Amino acid sequence: MPGEAQAEDKKLEIVKWAFDRFYEGGFHATGIDTAMAGSGISKRTLYKYFPSKEELIAAVLVHYGEFIMHELFDPVAAIKDPKKQIIAFFDVRRTMLDENPTRGCLAIKACQEYLGKHEGIVALGRSSTLNVEERFVELCKCAGFAQPAALGKHINVLFQGA
Repeated sequence: MPGEAQAEDKKLEIVKWAFDRFYEGGFHATGIDTAMAGSGISKRTLYKYFPSKEELIAAVLVHYGEFIMHELFDPVAAIKDPKKQIIAFFDVRRTMLDENPTRGCLAIKACQEYLGKHEGIVALGRSSTLNVEERFVELCKCAGFAQPAALGKHINVLFQGA
């Protein structure tokens, strides 16, 4: 239906705009007015799609999870050797940091800011990092490493800290 497609497009526009503002300023420090400043999106329109700031943040985190998976995994998808693919992830991470040295992981930032305050947002933040960890575990299995679950978890910790 055309109306539903337009609504989804508008929601995505709001999420993408808020994504950058929350990334730059943090979740608590960035109010709705600041998050939407310069977007041309009214508060009325925003609240039509996202009745609360937390719902907007949740949508931003879902978007981030999808975005980061593409940013990390698309550049290494053509590498067939899982060991080389794991190493290549760190090269991708370095490039990301060179391009945006102060950004870090939005999912981890959400976990830190909302720990003990909003478990739904914390869970969404954790899911992004767990998705990356699951990918490392799968690569460790494909590479034939002993204890792939433990090794994948360790690689993810290194990767998140890189």
